[in-house]
Amino acid sequence: MGALLHFLIAIGHVGCLFALDKAFEAYGIHEIMHQIVSGHVWMLYALTIGLVLAFCLAGLYALSATGDIRRLPLTRMAIITIVVLYSLRALAGGISCINDFTWLQCISSIIPAIIAWCYWLGVKERATIC
Repeated sequence: MGALLHFLIAIGHVGCLFALDKAFEAYGIHEIMHQIVSGHVWMLYALTIGLVLAFCLAGLYALSATGDIRRLPLTRMAIITIVVLYSLRALAGGISCINDFTWLQCISSIIPAIIAWCYWLGVKERATIC
């Protein structure tokens, strides 16, 4: 399930490439994203493409961890890193929901929590085997 969610998130980010400013506005990060890139709009597209690649890589590591594809290097470390990053994302999103609730922010916080949970189950299961 974690791999599937990652590939769906990657596809969603590809879709955002066609309306990047609208996506940033929906999440309330339009201004900060443009400040970060200091007027170099192409960097927003490069960043989004980088995210697509990162989500695909995370999905591949999930498939590697379950044995659906050949074992990738540092699979266990990658899975633990994914659990930590998604747990932090879910926590930050949850705190943001407390301060300024929107359904989009709430859903965007629940999904990383689900992904972290999916991967954590794999880490716990493997810990007894390895």
